[in-house]
Amino acid sequence: MAIARQFATSVGTTATVIEGTQFPGFLLYNNGANTVFLGDSAVTTSTGFPVLTATEFSLDEVSSRSLRGIASDRLYGIVAAATEDVRVLLRARVNV
Repeated sequence: MAIARQFATSVGTTATVIEGTQFPGFLLYNNGANTVFLGDSAVTTSTGFPVLTATEFSLDEVSSRSLRGIASDRLYGIVAAATEDVRVLLRARVNV
């Protein structure tokens, strides 16, 4: 597995763009102490997909192929309080 790039994002209490999630083959890791909720730009802690502390998230291969590397494909994250550290690795070489 050739890792081309890595990203770190501090996710806060408002919807925060998670860099790197717009590319196929991303692997997201919640490196923080609390749950991060994923979704679109309107994500909330009530509607988002939860990613627990020290947990990975990625899309299946079919869904990942639909990502085009453009800003509108990015996931957003939000937390209930404070900020949390989210890391993203790209598992394929892409032009960033």
